[in-house]
Amino acid sequence: MEKEEINEEKMQKIIREAFFGLMIVLELVVGFILLKKDMVPVFRWWLMLLLLELGALPLTALLFRKFSDRGCLFGKLLGGLIPAWLLWLMASLNIATFSTFRVIILSFAVLAAIWVVSFVLKNRASEEGSEKLSLPSGDIFLRNELVFTSAFLLFCYIKCYNPDAFGTERMMDYGFMQSIYRSAVFPPQDFWFAGESLNYYYFGQYFCTFLCKLSLNTVSYGYNIALSMCFAFCFSFAFTLLSQWMEGRDSSRKSVAIPVAVFGGVVLCGSASVHYLIFNFLVPWLWDILAIPGEKPSYWYADSTRYIGYHPETNDRTAHEYPAYSFLLGDLHAHVINIFVVLTILALLYAIVLEEKEHTESWKKTLADPKLWALGFLLGICMMENAWDCPIYYVVAGAVLLSLHLRSDMHGMSVFRITALQGVSVVVSAILVSLPFHLGFKVMADGIMRAENHTPLYQLAILWGLPLCVLVRFFASLLEKKTEGGLREWLRGHNSTDVYVLLLGFCGAGLILIPELIYVADIYSGDFKRFNTMFKLSYQAFILLNLVMAYVIGRFVLCSEKESQRRVGIRAGILLSLCCGYFLTALRMSAGDILDYSRYKGLEADRYLDKECEEDADAVYWARENLADGTVLLEANGSSYTIYNRASVITGLPTVLGWHTHEWLWHNSLDPVDEREEAVRRMYVDADAELMRQYGVEYIFLGSCEYEKYGPEGMDAERLRALGEVVYTAEQADEQGHHSCIIRLASQ
Repeated sequence: MEKEEINEEKMQKIIREAFFGLMIVLELVVGFILLKKDMVPVFRWWLMLLLLELGALPLTALLFRKFSDRGCLFGKLLGGLIPAWLLWLMASLNIATFSTFRVIILSFAVLAAIWVVSFVLKNRASEEGSEKLSLPSGDIFLRNELVFTSAFLLFCYIKCYNPDAFGTERMMDYGFMQSIYRSAVFPPQDFWFAGESLNYYYFGQYFCTFLCKLSLNTVSYGYNIALSMCFAFCFSFAFTLLSQWMEGRDSSRKSVAIPVAVFGGVVLCGSASVHYLIFNFLVPWLWDILAIPGEKPSYWYADSTRYIGYHPETNDRTAHEYPAYSFLLGDLHAHVINIFVVLTILALLYAIVLEEKEHTESWKKTLADPKLWALGFLLGICMMENAWDCPIYYVVAGAVLLSLHLRSDMHGMSVFRITALQGVSVVVSAILVSLPFHLGFKVMADGIMRAENHTPLYQLAILWGLPLCVLVRFFASLLEKKTEGGLREWLRGHNSTDVYVLLLGFCGAGLILIPELIYVADIYSGDFKRFNTMFKLSYQAFILLNLVMAYVIGRFVLCSEKESQRRVGIRAGILLSLCCGYFLTALRMSAGDILDYSRYKGLEADRYLDKECEEDADAVYWARENLADGTVLLEANGSSYTIYNRASVITGLPTVLGWHTHEWLWHNSLDPVDEREEAVRRMYVDADAELMRQYGVEYIFLGSCEYEKYGPEGMDAERLRALGEVVYTAEQADEQGHHSCIIRLASQ
């Protein structure tokens, strides 16, 4: 009888493996049908991530050995991030160059080393009779792969209807990747400030560019594929987190973990605040019902990220964005790329929580924990990718580790001594990981200031009322359980997963409070003093609180035996599900009708130039293909978020000056930016060849933006052409009859 049950279980597992595998193949086939030629680079990227995941399986099995899926999906990130960091380090120390050949060789070498070390550890474990590393079962691995593949291909398809890296900061992010792609060593040259290193948190764009080379893709395709990867990581990592949290909360009810995990992925990637429901539905409905005179308010999907200071208008303008907005907007910015890093940090912390019984007062065993060093490594990556996230998740990690030690049998000061030791080791490892980056980096801030403006309570309630109410109700449910003694006894008396999630919620609430008290001073002034601080902190608050909400709602609805908790969970779940409608609304507004196949554009991010600057496009493409890496190409600089500096962005070649405000921010000073702006003006208007050579200019771009900006000031195109040899002239002229051209400056 027992043998029959075992055979039946094996058969069910085989059926699940076959089903998940077949679904993955089917999705890939549909991808080739819908994406056509664009599916080729997408498939290369997908296959690359699969190989990275397989190569990192022993590592993730070690770090997440208490996870039922062994954290396999995180291998897609860690399997690429480790060799990417190693090559970046070598290129920063001038030991090696950033080339496609080295990217591929080093990646395979690192993954091979992981497997070799795992075999050594396996043999040692066999000799010592200790626990061996176990890899995830095939059905769970394929299930997770199906979740990732579904999200990845879905967003690739969505981007085919809005692929242009133009508008907002998309041009800048694309320029980062194109410039890094052409860099041999690091830090890369500032492609908008020729002759100087890039003073920006560029590691996220570097990692995406590393994956471009590893998958043999160009940046033109890689930009949107990398953004789709970020979306898929966000969804699938949230799926993994929620499924493990639910299993950790009650291992006897694993069947509820999957629906809650899917809900968590949808919530994190697709929802907005209640502002969306109020101003997209309620306000227009009341306007009609009450017959209010005047123009009925309209809703734009960006409105939910620009509420404080904008509606109504005040002298305190801030931003409070969400992952859904970021993904559909299309900015491959630092805070977007770093989402998958912070989710991995949360997973590592939970892996530590699951092993709480193995915590010890021995400092040697504490420092030998690989999860601690992995945590320091990821926080070091945060320092180079999105620096705000490093202190945020260092505090989160500290709170989690301290709570675990308080739950343990450690005595007295040992709790704080071990926590401090872990904190110091994490800080030291993070600093060492990011040290080459910071040696040449200039901080873009002027200190911490006391907040003079504060958000009205009703606006805080609209933006954060739902998650905070769910958090308070969750805390109240834990307080209902009576425990004797102080804090340590209270912590010990509750499920470790509940305590962990509660701490994440408290940290999220703290991030909402901080901008009401202080802000980091930078170039943003006047009405925008709190803008950047609130933007960075509230973004992480949204991530933490939405994960908490998904868990609490799932726990109340599916696991609670109390009817009152179930009612609260159902109501909150309905409201949160309605907030997820934001994704569909924002999708329609940003990309249009994605079911209308006649609107299909493809995945190339740079083809907007054919429409926005048609007369210059061929000249820009020629420069990209024919000018050597590092060549300084002079072009007119312009204001942020405009088509100006299109040549340096598309080619990745440095120019004398790029977007004015952004360079002001990166240098934290206006003087060098104004000096270069005047120099560029003199180069075009006065045809000052000596000044061009002073800034290392080798080629001059003469196109629509240059005629538009400097023509009225007396720019003489013939004088510029006389400075050297015209190496390219576009066939198509602009409306004034000008033909874009590229001039090679004559040597002195």
